[in-house]
Amino acid sequence: MSHATSSVRIAPEARNGAPPSNRTRSRVAFAVGGLMTEGSGVARIVCDLANAILRQGTPVDVYTANCPGRGLNRALLDEENRVHAPPGRWLGRLAWSAELKQLLAKDVGQFDVVHNHSLWMLPTSYAARAAHRKGVPVVFTVHGFLEPWALSHSRWKKRIAGWLFQDRDLHQANCIHVNSRSELARVRSYGLKNRAAIIPNGVDLRHFENMPHGDDFLRDYPGLAGKRVCLFLSRLHEKKGLGHLVEAWARVSLEFADWQLVIAGPNDGYEPVLREKIAALGVNDSVTITGPLYGLQKFAAYSAAEAFALPSFSEGFSMAVLEGLAAGLPVLLTPGCNFPEAAASGGAVEVEPNAEATEAGLRQLLSQSSDELKAMGQRGRQLVEASYTWDRVAHTLLELYTWLGGRGPQPECVVEE
Repeated sequence: MSHATSSVRIAPEARNGAPPSNRTRSRVAFAVGGLMTEGSGVARIVCDLANAILRQGTPVDVYTANCPGRGLNRALLDEENRVHAPPGRWLGRLAWSAELKQLLAKDVGQFDVVHNHSLWMLPTSYAARAAHRKGVPVVFTVHGFLEPWALSHSRWKKRIAGWLFQDRDLHQANCIHVNSRSELARVRSYGLKNRAAIIPNGVDLRHFENMPHGDDFLRDYPGLAGKRVCLFLSRLHEKKGLGHLVEAWARVSLEFADWQLVIAGPNDGYEPVLREKIAALGVNDSVTITGPLYGLQKFAAYSAAEAFALPSFSEGFSMAVLEGLAAGLPVLLTPGCNFPEAAASGGAVEVEPNAEATEAGLRQLLSQSSDELKAMGQRGRQLVEASYTWDRVAHTLLELYTWLGGRGPQPECVVEE
């Protein structure tokens, strides 16, 4: 049987940063529903985590389905870590692939752990069931998919997928990986009593060193000339709270006329509704929609901004917030971002996900001087440096893998509650 095999792109630093692994290291397989487009948060997490694990001397094989029209994220592809991507069919986000199922049944016995990174999709079910047959430990990262907002959307599809495969796969997992205690509570509410590991997401701080100058971004958008920028940078999706954000912006824009709201990110079905709302509120002149920003253009946007906003209804652990903090920006966020530490550090303002609270949070940020905002952003950056780097996350996960394989002590991240 033939199958397409590609490879994760490894940052140059990852290739030389760690000695070769010995047998105390785990052989790791990731399974994920897809590695779609550069806007996919889970795809970015899988790539960054694979890179960080490799830097510590452990290779990762990534298994997914290559479905027509969905694409593989070419930024992930190179020659070191391996991505195995047989052809598949999307079929309403199930990502069906008979070839992937057969490949995993053949390959999975060579690994010490299988780490699944999607729910409601077949590739992770193929991996989980093949691993159980071979006695290989399985970790599931839920990535916010069990949050109430997420469960309430596409409800019947998720119920059917749960009945067909997902609920059994989750209940049989050796460990559920969550990003926060609040996400653990959602896992328990779903009825899962498995052992759990609380390990946050991370960020690669090297990407935030020597960022392009903000002027490089401002030149691309003449309407931003002379303006202070409040940045939203994430998918344009209803759950991100964009409706409340622009309602709140309409209430403060006249008072803070020197500020511009910049909304950046790939359209995930909500952009037409958003544009209609902006026009109806009469704030076309103070809101700029850029579309998706990647690479240097994204980092130039961070450099141009003085504040960052993500009033989301639901996140597993917000990578957008984490990157905003890493860029040294003060952040407006909600409890749905599952990051109370950001506000506790003094680097963020936490508000409830409604227009009134978002307005109050915006006023709190926009009324501050540039120096005050920079000091707030520095506190957030220090929090990330101390606790939220991918290398730290990778080290903890490798401890978890070693323990699950019976080759090390139980790590502190594991909770039985």
